[in-house]
Amino acid sequence: MMRLEAVICRAQQSDDGGTSAKRSCEVNSLSVEPAQKRAKTVDGMAPATSSSFQASEQTDLTLHSHLIQWILFQSSSEDPSTPASHEPEIQSGISALVGFVGQALAEMAADNVCYSSMRKLSTFQKAESIATDNDSYQQIDVALTMDTGSCTDTVPDHKDAVMMVAVKQFAQEQHRAYRYLAYCTRKLFTTQPNRRFAWGLTACGTTVRACLFAHDKVLSSEAMDVSTSDGRRVFVELLTNWTMCESWRLGYNPTIQYDADLKHWEIDVYDSDAQLTHSYICEDIRCNANSTFGRHTRCFVAREKTADPASAADQDSPKVLIKDTWAHPISPDSNVVRDEVAYLREIQDALADDHTLNGTYPRLEAGGVVKIMCSDGVADDTTQLILVDIAEDTRAKVPNRIHRRIVMSPVGEPIHNLKSVDELIVIVGDVMAAHTAIAKRCGLLHRDLSDNNIMFHRDANGGVKGMLVDFDNACRIADMENAEQPDCVGTLPFMSIGNLEMSGVKRTVLDDWESLIYILCWLGTVGISQADQDSAKAVRDLPIKNWHKNSPTNIANSKRQFMHDEGFFVKHILQHILNAQGFEELRKLLFIIRATLFGNKH
Repeated sequence: MMRLEAVICRAQQSDDGGTSAKRSCEVNSLSVEPAQKRAKTVDGMAPATSSSFQASEQTDLTLHSHLIQWILFQSSSEDPSTPASHEPEIQSGISALVGFVGQALAEMAADNVCYSSMRKLSTFQKAESIATDNDSYQQIDVALTMDTGSCTDTVPDHKDAVMMVAVKQFAQEQHRAYRYLAYCTRKLFTTQPNRRFAWGLTACGTTVRACLFAHDKVLSSEAMDVSTSDGRRVFVELLTNWTMCESWRLGYNPTIQYDADLKHWEIDVYDSDAQLTHSYICEDIRCNANSTFGRHTRCFVAREKTADPASAADQDSPKVLIKDTWAHPISPDSNVVRDEVAYLREIQDALADDHTLNGTYPRLEAGGVVKIMCSDGVADDTTQLILVDIAEDTRAKVPNRIHRRIVMSPVGEPIHNLKSVDELIVIVGDVMAAHTAIAKRCGLLHRDLSDNNIMFHRDANGGVKGMLVDFDNACRIADMENAEQPDCVGTLPFMSIGNLEMSGVKRTVLDDWESLIYILCWLGTVGISQADQDSAKAVRDLPIKNWHKNSPTNIANSKRQFMHDEGFFVKHILQHILNAQGFEELRKLLFIIRATLFGNKH
């Protein structure tokens, strides 16, 4: 029986990470099934064990030398503050062992047709550490990848990795290895559109641990000490099973496939209403998952696939937006059920007769829970499916998420593509008109107004129409009234004061209107378009900087100070609104909205 530790990462607020959340980690020891049991084999093939490799006596001498160095590795110092001069030896040892296993399995596959379909794992490293996109974790200690056998001049990177390996010299550096692995694994979610979850490895001296990154927690195996025969056996078995298991058990999404010949992603969407699967060709990836934990929301601009398998998308079909996300089906705080697909259908039915609202909310084309073909048949893709082979008592401690995929139209554009402040005011009016109608006629509250969830599209004459999107955090108003504790959801810089403070006061439409103030304050001081932002002051010089990266309590205190005193609001917010054309009208609008919400004594 192998033990797993749960490295529990809790989001204090937003579940999408980045600037919207601050996470803390602790380690709990939990008894679970062996990690290698998870890696069931393709078509019922029995996994090989280390005894299968004993017949292989012609291992490459270089690999053998690196492997022996790692197995016999002993740190000359037990002080982790000393330079990590021996880490390259550990990296080479890991690569050697992976290469040894790969070579032995390849020889086995050559003699047995049953093993011909298994993948071959190899490793690569990336020594240069260059900060790009505010991410300094570009260096790759070691990464496992799939060896296709083809020659290429392309230098492998995160997008090619099956999993990352964090290497440290000392056993006492285990928590540093976890932290580094989490940052590196984030790049897998960012660069791989078909990534559901991820495995990873830490190697601290001769101690190896396997880590499974779900969306809220990380499970880490007990130590596998490669300096012992038992430790090497367990690690070899784990590598073998990763080599032979189905791709969905490695963390990949078989319903999103890359066509190397046509050079595009093909995406299948199951429609729960029609109980049919539609196929789409991706033309553009609008947004990628940008965090290690959370919803991992991805958005694809696509067209429906033609009947001709050799052809690309049907150019006569309209463009649609495909949203792929891992959402909590039940609010963690209030136990209120949430279902974006059902909400969009309700909104569409309730507002269909109001033509003035056409285009102000997404039209649902298809959507439902993602289906995964498993050895036991078709299954809903959930956190519980990811952890299917882990002990039940451990699964119960991991919050369950449901993997949903939604096809919507029209395809909106982000706020920063607007051409003027006048256009911003127009789309804000459209969005809040839709918000009001949805609350009154559907009984739904959005609860997550942010600059990313207000979009727009243009008509044939160039006019703009605002659109309220992303109902992942929406909730029925009636359900909230019956909840013992209101949810604390949203995007930190734009959340209402009561929401940030997790007060017991029920959330209402006024909380969303308060979010609108913060969105407009942000856009007014930082800028709307890229041109505005280039000419604006750096965020660090603005009074609202505390809304961006801070604790919920400090953000709430800062907002209360600005909003509850008119003079303070004028001095520290309105006087920092940009002086570019049109921003004076935004300044006037903000003054009116603040006075209505915070200056109203009733």
